[in-house]
Amino acid sequence: MDLQAYARAERCEPKLSFRLRMFLVTPGFQFVLSHRLQEGLVAIPFVGRIARRLVWWLTCLVFGAEIAMAATIEGGLYIPHPYGIVIGRSRIGRNVSIMQNVTVGTKSVWELAVPEVGDDVVLGAGAVVLGQVSLGNGSALGANAVVLSDLPAGSVAVGVPARVVATREGF
Repeated sequence: MDLQAYARAERCEPKLSFRLRMFLVTPGFQFVLSHRLQEGLVAIPFVGRIARRLVWWLTCLVFGAEIAMAATIEGGLYIPHPYGIVIGRSRIGRNVSIMQNVTVGTKSVWELAVPEVGDDVVLGAGAVVLGQVSLGNGSALGANAVVLSDLPAGSVAVGVPARVVATREGF
């Protein structure tokens, strides 16, 4: 499903040449693929958790970005430029687009509740989502927006703190 998100973004069919390009020379897809690999490693008895930690660490070093092992991310994740991204403990829905330098996580290490990002959400470059907030399905954050409270479905938010300025059609 992640590969289909990249094909949609490039408006092309996921043919063999496209797939090879994604696997071999597309850092964003490689970053997402690494996260999916980590999810699969956990199922291996005895060594799975250690192997996942090792792959997570190497991914952080190579990409200068992190997806926490406690993050729950559904299919269709699209990250064109993975650098500077930090996704902490959170729940992220289907078909979410995350641009460079985005931060999603809790406000403190003691906070138990996590941010929830709905389906079909776009997080613009440098956006920050902190604390127990919910981004409704189809919402979009502008570049460098800082979200500290819930956003309704289909909303477009910008600014610091983020405020709703428009709605997206179809949501």
